[in-house]
Amino acid sequence: MAGAAPRVALVHPYWDFWEKSVAYDLRADRDRLADEVRAALAVEWAEPAEAECVLVLQTMATPPAWTIAALPDLPLVVWAAHRWARIPEEFDHGGITAEGATVGTPMLTSVLVREGRPFELVVGRVDDDATRAAVTSALRGAAAATRVRGARIGRVGPVQDGYACVDTPDELLEEQLGVEVVRLPASEVARLYDAVAPARVEALRAETAAAYDVSIDGDGLDRSLRAACAIEDLVAEHGLAAGALNCHVPEIRFGGVGVTPCFGLGQSASRGVPWTCTGDVLTAVAQLVGKALGGAAQYHELESYDYETGEFVIASSGEHDLDFAPDVRPALIRNEWFATDPCVGACACFAPHAGPGTLLAFADVGGRYRLILGEGELTGRAFPATGTANGGFRFARGLDGWRAWCAAGANHHSSATPGALAAAGSACARFLGVEHAVV
Repeated sequence: MAGAAPRVALVHPYWDFWEKSVAYDLRADRDRLADEVRAALAVEWAEPAEAECVLVLQTMATPPAWTIAALPDLPLVVWAAHRWARIPEEFDHGGITAEGATVGTPMLTSVLVREGRPFELVVGRVDDDATRAAVTSALRGAAAATRVRGARIGRVGPVQDGYACVDTPDELLEEQLGVEVVRLPASEVARLYDAVAPARVEALRAETAAAYDVSIDGDGLDRSLRAACAIEDLVAEHGLAAGALNCHVPEIRFGGVGVTPCFGLGQSASRGVPWTCTGDVLTAVAQLVGKALGGAAQYHELESYDYETGEFVIASSGEHDLDFAPDVRPALIRNEWFATDPCVGACACFAPHAGPGTLLAFADVGGRYRLILGEGELTGRAFPATGTANGGFRFARGLDGWRAWCAAGANHHSSATPGALAAAGSACARFLGVEHAVV
């Protein structure tokens, strides 16, 4: 299911130098303010050794060298935080001390800039919902960058012949993202498929019947369930956080497994480890970011455009992520994309409700990378005849948004998620040190 809340260490700088300028216990007041912040943000608070990012709650003037020395080597979000909405006419030395976030913040950020350390900056009141949302979004982006760095991405089998748009050098991914690329032959899937015990297949059959409206049976369902177990074992055996697989090879679709493993890829994505097909490692990174941000990773193409409604059709060749529509019961049906194969496997068919949506693409733009974020909405329209996970998406800028999407370098696959994730995704890209574009 959707990614866990970011694990955040709170650093709240304090200086006793001007304590006597206020008529109350300033340290106790700062402690109460920190407690308000802890209660207000939907994050998991953690000690620095267990955290994925740091929130620096800057509320007053403090020596920056002290703060720098206390910061772990993690992505930073700096919140210049105030309590007052309006400055009173009798604003005095005590007010300057207690409400001096705009003094203390540049004391810190100037040194961070000098040291070349990236940070996200939010300014606003502790009790303001929009400010809290901005802080939470920045923290999600920061935590996502930590989750991506060090992640192991599997590349199983060859890239689909001629698909230059989905390929990129392993070395460039490792150098620029800090990920580890794990190259695996397609025979690994066949080996694990052959090793799946019948009892596991039956357990997954019961689990699937409880979660899906199943209308496929026979050998196609049996092979799909067994392949899903094999994908699960592949993830566990190699410690994968995401993967790109080409199933159109003798060891999988045209041989040992005997069906496209789309259902298994969807099961894995729904459990937090997304997969692409055709060997599309670029979109695997986009999906990894989407899951790390706490969203879905619905692998798809923008199949066509409705000029009357301004909608693109979202659909796949069988892959899915249940987080794309967590409140919808999916159907499990024959994957008619491969209806002429000797054995036809299973795939999920469902569509999300209307609401904000974000598309994510990852592009090799010539020796460097760009995360592309498409802002818009999932329209609630369904296209069940596509036979896979589907829906309607409308760019906030209409066709101009799609033109900008293409101009930024997105290929024909991308990752779709409910929710407005462009701000968090942009923060993630900045922490990863890659370009980003919001279209």
